[in-house]
Amino acid sequence: MTIVLLSILVLVAVLSFYSNLAMRIRLTMREPSRDKLAWWRRGSREVEQTYTELFPASHLADVSRYAFWFVLVLALVGLVAIKLKSN
Repeated sequence: MTIVLLSILVLVAVLSFYSNLAMRIRLTMREPSRDKLAWWRRGSREVEQTYTELFPASHLADVSRYAFWFVLVLALVGLVAIKLKSN
């Protein structure tokens, strides 16, 4: 069970990273200014908000936003399962 839980945690973390990366790339390509590195210097919340405004049909911002909480809940479930199993 521990291996499955850790695998899910790693998968969600990688998914979150790549969704954030994809959002930054799409925003950089859409940026009309000369400063193409502007989206790489901004925080993830600002990137998520702007991406949601520009691409309302996309779910990448939702994946990036909720991945942290999903990982946190899975980690807590894993800790509780380990604790209950050791008793």
